[in-house]
Amino acid sequence: MRNATRWAIFSYRGAQASSRNAAAFWRSCRRFLRVCLYGLGALALAGSFAQAATIKSGDILVVDTGNGKLFRVDPQTGVRTVITDFRNSSQGPVDHSFLGGISMAGGRIFVTAATTGIYSVDPATGTRTLVSNFAQGTFQGDVFGSAVDSFGHVIVNWAKPQYGGAPRAIVNVDPRSDARTIVTDLTNPAQGDSFNCCVAYFTDLALEHSGSIVAGVTWFAPVGPSRDTGDLYRVNPASGQRTLLSDFSNAAQGVTQVVPSTGIATDPSGQILVNTRGSSTASTARDLLVRVDPATGNRTVVSDFDNTAQGTPGRRLSGIALEQSTTRVDFIVGASVAANVAAQPSLLFRVNPQTGQRTLLSDSSNAQQGPPFSWIDEITVVP
Repeated sequence: MRNATRWAIFSYRGAQASSRNAAAFWRSCRRFLRVCLYGLGALALAGSFAQAATIKSGDILVVDTGNGKLFRVDPQTGVRTVITDFRNSSQGPVDHSFLGGISMAGGRIFVTAATTGIYSVDPATGTRTLVSNFAQGTFQGDVFGSAVDSFGHVIVNWAKPQYGGAPRAIVNVDPRSDARTIVTDLTNPAQGDSFNCCVAYFTDLALEHSGSIVAGVTWFAPVGPSRDTGDLYRVNPASGQRTLLSDFSNAAQGVTQVVPSTGIATDPSGQILVNTRGSSTASTARDLLVRVDPATGNRTVVSDFDNTAQGTPGRRLSGIALEQSTTRVDFIVGASVAANVAAQPSLLFRVNPQTGQRTLLSDSSNAQQGPPFSWIDEITVVP
């Protein structure tokens, strides 16, 4: 009986211990499960960030100087995703300067930051590396615009410090060695028309299929009435010789009272697309996308962004890129009004090259499309 009692007590205590152990076991399981679920959630979140930075052919890349971000825009939905935030130190050097150019080559994205230089951005991670520091070296000053030539060199507009941010030269930069070479200088009369009499600056640039550079120039006299004039030049990349292609004050070549603004591109046929703004002589707003004939320099209006019959209006055209499909080449154009973003949000348009009809692709006032643009400056399409 004593043995039976002892066994019964042992069994009872064992049962108690088993119950306690079982409870502890299940508590441990629940804790483990919570940890697993948390970990899976973190991995999923990390995956979503990684997916956000993943780009593919046809994606639209937008550099936004207003909020210091490089965006990826889905060409189908217009959804915006941040690839890199220049104010986020975890992705590279923090930069608050004007982001004024974007190009892509060799799997790398190049972004110009005006008072700093040229960054290389890893499209998979958003990590930034400063490959050319224009605060150091022989060539110091501000840089704007960006194009990549067949050698993998980055072509930018350059403003010497004494010119107060007005880019009067074009510079070729090797991002591998940071070697810099002046291609052409508007103050050098040996290379073509010079502008020593005036305030003149390059507005933007692009490369033709031949390798020649086409660049917009705006200039005005520093005294007297401020009457700005615009031109489009072709520049020999080897000699720096400048040839006037289109004089925007010459009515014989087409539309006038406009000057080149930010945004130049060349289409597969060689035609040159130029964003323009109204000159000081224009009596009304003029925000025109213009096509320039590469042989004659004649200008025709592709789309009048002040004309509601061609779609949603847009002001301050900034950036242009070509989007090629199996049937046609569309134009992607940005429009921003930095002074009053709330009233007129920054917009990204798709433009029909034949009709000039505009389709609103990405609207900053639409929160469902992602973080808003603030001030679109330049655009490119992933090849």
